[in-house]
Amino acid sequence: MSSLTSLSRLLFRSPLLWGAGLACCFFGMIHGGVITNEYVVRYLAGHWVEYLEVGLFCVGLSGLGLKVLSLMTQRRELALSLLPPAPAGGQHPSEAAQLVRQLQDDADEEPGGYLSQRLADALDLVMRTGEADELENHLKYLADVAAARAHASYGLVRFVVWAIPIMGFLGTVIGITVAIANLSPTQLENISGVVAGLGTAFDTTATALALSMLLMFVQFLVERSEYAVLEQVDDRAWDMLAGRFQTDGVADGSALAVARLGDAVGRSSAQLLEAQANSWKELERVAAGSLEGVFAGLADRLRETLAESLDQTLATWRESLVAAHRELAGERDGRWEQAAQTMDAAVVALERHQEKLVGQTATLERVVSMLDEIASLEQSLENNLAAVTATGRFEEAVISLSAATQLLAARARESHRSHLDGAASASVGKVA
Repeated sequence: MSSLTSLSRLLFRSPLLWGAGLACCFFGMIHGGVITNEYVVRYLAGHWVEYLEVGLFCVGLSGLGLKVLSLMTQRRELALSLLPPAPAGGQHPSEAAQLVRQLQDDADEEPGGYLSQRLADALDLVMRTGEADELENHLKYLADVAAARAHASYGLVRFVVWAIPIMGFLGTVIGITVAIANLSPTQLENISGVVAGLGTAFDTTATALALSMLLMFVQFLVERSEYAVLEQVDDRAWDMLAGRFQTDGVADGSALAVARLGDAVGRSSAQLLEAQANSWKELERVAAGSLEGVFAGLADRLRETLAESLDQTLATWRESLVAAHRELAGERDGRWEQAAQTMDAAVVALERHQEKLVGQTATLERVVSMLDEIASLEQSLENNLAAVTATGRFEEAVISLSAATQLLAARARESHRSHLDGAASASVGKVA
């Protein structure tokens, strides 16, 4: 399907096809009576040589017409923003591939655009070399190549411009030959055949010269317009690409080599990481299927092993627990005997302690009575303190209160000491 499309597009852009169709339409209108002007019929359709001249003129004119249509498309493409503005600091040459893809997406659908082709060729140099040091020189080279191609594209038109006068001279030669053939010494009075031959000779020459001059003038206008478009393409390409990429700018090339090596290592690392990621994914996929079977077998073996281990462990624990229970039972019996003896001794000690508590209760009753006396004494002291405070003799009252407190504390200590001495003597007597 693509080959058929290319062939149909080639035929659609063929000047020969369009020229033949235009000549057929022109001669059809003459023979159909649409065009009846005698001069047009005489100079353009009076002889088979004139048919050839008009046919060649139509081919050349069709080629120039296709050129005009192409230039209109090129001018529309010049108004497009095929590349984004260059960022501050420039772009790395490795980003040229991304720019080429963006150029293919944003370019005009009509193939053969001068600007898009110029940008693609320049970016292709950056992609292949990995650096942009020679980009400006390459742009100048591409401009020269485009100009040479534009000049070569008018080859068919130049051939037609050259061939039309040749056909006119051929018609002249044929007309003169016919006139000389009709010239006879015995029929000098009948010179109509001679005049007709000379008329054909001059008519074909005049037609050829007129058509060639007209075609040359149209070619000049179209070619100058195309060169103007090429100049605009040069300017746009220079504005878009000059200074866009970062350059190394060193004479020995060492930094450039290092930069290229870094780019190569970076690309290799990226490819290696991608391959490693794909390998891990494949390994995960394979492991996900195989681990299920492995884990199922391991679970069965682990269950059997755990069952055997638990049986052995439980048997060992059972024997240990029986031995420990027996040992604890013997120790428990001995401890109960010791506890019974201890309880007997404790009962005796409690009886003695009860007697001691009776004596201490009497002592505490005396202490309580003394505390009551101290409480009444404290009440009296508070009253005296209030009276002293009211009379302004607070310091003397404080001193008296301190002396009384010390006296009471001394008495309490003596009483407590005497009580402890009595208790200790009683304890010593009991122990003896």
